[in-house]
Amino acid sequence: MKHDCHYHPGDPAKWHCGECQLHFCARCMPDANAKQRRGICPQCNKAMRYLGAATEVVPFWHRLGAFFRYPFHADPLLVIAICTLVPALAPRNLLGMLVWLLLALALMKYTYAVINRTAEGHLKPPPLAEAFSGSGFNIVILQILVFALMGGLVTAAGLLGGPLLLLLTLAFVVLALPASIMVLAMERSVGAAVNPLNLATLIARIGSPYFLLYGYLILLVLASGAAQDFALTHFSEWVSRPLAGFLNSTFTLMLFHMLGYLLFQYQEELGFAADYQDAVEPEDHHHRDRSQRFDADLDMNLKDGNYDRAQTLLLEQLKREPDNSLRIGQLYRLLAARNDIRSGSPQ
Repeated sequence: MKHDCHYHPGDPAKWHCGECQLHFCARCMPDANAKQRRGICPQCNKAMRYLGAATEVVPFWHRLGAFFRYPFHADPLLVIAICTLVPALAPRNLLGMLVWLLLALALMKYTYAVINRTAEGHLKPPPLAEAFSGSGFNIVILQILVFALMGGLVTAAGLLGGPLLLLLTLAFVVLALPASIMVLAMERSVGAAVNPLNLATLIARIGSPYFLLYGYLILLVLASGAAQDFALTHFSEWVSRPLAGFLNSTFTLMLFHMLGYLLFQYQEELGFAADYQDAVEPEDHHHRDRSQRFDADLDMNLKDGNYDRAQTLLLEQLKREPDNSLRIGQLYRLLAARNDIRSGSPQ
């Protein structure tokens, strides 16, 4: 949900005070610690909630071109090439099957790294090492268990309730599959990823955009199938199989990037906060000019019409820094606007 700053309309809010029910942008909170999600409300001195990029994320339907370009960055392209070309060159025996299996697991592991990093605000793909490092393969096992449990659920529904219950259960499983993948990526729990209540809650919180994304995902799957079928029917086997695998992996990374971006877009509704991570990191708040906090307080008081308080702030600042030409100029302009030049002279 988009929220603008209370004091700077048009600027996306980064912080929200539940006590004052006010939203503040980064300009209003120069001394807050975004990395540690810590900020104190300048109005009531209570802890505030960090919103991350929730109020400035571009809707996913405005980034379709970026989704299609995503797999063609260097790192994912290398992962796709290794996972599709190496099995094609491997011998067709037990060793070749083992190579194919290990690379398939590495690709699946990489797709979950794509979801997690995108949900955290990294719009650039994960590095190549994410696919082939020794850690993190447990997510692959969890996903296999989720698929097995979902298959068992559909089978049990057919045995207990007949064809109608089987079709209804299958329809829900197919509809909730993207939600299940997102829940598994966030919570790393098989139980949470197959719990119908969890899945229905996530879908409800995202709302109609979930179904819009679902439509795009169906189109991606159909396009992937058509492209692979074209490759298999128009090229020789030694060309068509690697090409079909390449296309399948490419569309899979697009799909998982879209799922991660949906989490990033609806982070506020889903109860977490993430910010854009690929931009240049702002300077740590401890090293910022302390005058930024003063400027923010002065700006907010002026916009609230608290002119006496703004004048007091400037006078107190000039007692500490009597030769500060910036503060002298600010005080002069305030007093001139109030037709009160004489009373503002610092003692």
